[in-house]
Amino acid sequence: MLQDTIEKKNDKKPTVTFVAMACNTFCRFEMLKRCLESLKCQKTIDNVRIEIVVVDNDRLGSSKKIAEDAMTDSPYKIHYFIEEERGLSSARNRLLKECINIGASHIAILDDDDIADKNWLYNLIETYNSNEEAYVVSGPEYTFFDGNFPEYLTNNNIFIKNTTKKEGEVRKTSSTHNSFFPVEIMTKSDIWFDSSFVFMGGEDGDFFSRVSQSGYSIVFSPNAVVREINDKHRVNLKWILNRNYYNGYSGSYLKFKNKKNIFRLILYIFKIICVLLLDFILLLFSILGGVTFLFNVLGLTYKNLGKLCGAVTRKPINYYDKLNGGITVD
Repeated sequence: MLQDTIEKKNDKKPTVTFVAMACNTFCRFEMLKRCLESLKCQKTIDNVRIEIVVVDNDRLGSSKKIAEDAMTDSPYKIHYFIEEERGLSSARNRLLKECINIGASHIAILDDDDIADKNWLYNLIETYNSNEEAYVVSGPEYTFFDGNFPEYLTNNNIFIKNTTKKEGEVRKTSSTHNSFFPVEIMTKSDIWFDSSFVFMGGEDGDFFSRVSQSGYSIVFSPNAVVREINDKHRVNLKWILNRNYYNGYSGSYLKFKNKKNIFRLILYIFKIICVLLLDFILLLFSILGGVTFLFNVLGLTYKNLGKLCGAVTRKPINYYDKLNGGITVD
């Protein structure tokens, strides 16, 4: 049974005194509204100050009214800022800076398309305080379907996010969709989001990988749950295939962006080519397994194709071109 007060059990880490629940946003008004509603419903925690920080990456401030409306009945103060320099890394670094500026000791970060369970923050802090290794706490992101969609789409691997990770399991990286960490990662260790990922995605995996490599242990908390909203703009074949491709591409880019071992790169490219050949063969027979199986194989093929292109070019690409409604970056 959850206690009402979380006790500090590890004096070596920064004490949790002031948490900024934080997210970036860009022209996803309804999703942001639902995200903020879930944050407003987080349970209060004794001796911990809680506030909400939103950074809008639209220079026109299109989400300002959403934030202002949320302020009217929020038990937690809501800060709203505009970051005019477009791109994921720019917006996320501004978010970190504003959390530091308001005096937060820790940041609980999620995406604007996520809905946090009511005990999300409590469970993040509980794991941080009770686990001596936990400098960063990472939680799961499950799928929430906003509408009724065909099973061959909802059962696609891109939406299936079951986890076998256990409480306290150490990870090598994390994501901005569900993480908790002290601001000293930036203020003392000077770790920020890499600008080379600015329009590509994968900047969060890179950020937390460097956090881990710097000695900040990342541990998993299965009870700190958020749920990603997936609506008609995502639950379609075009979005699924593009998302798979960009996931594969950014993964390879992250893997080799600073590596100079050509032999390892060539070996990786050869391996991916072999896997793609198997994918193409499997595609020819996948219809025999049904429509769901066919689309899963097709998505996997696109992901491996992205991996190949990311390894060959090792250059950032524009994530916004095909996803998020084809939003431009001007």
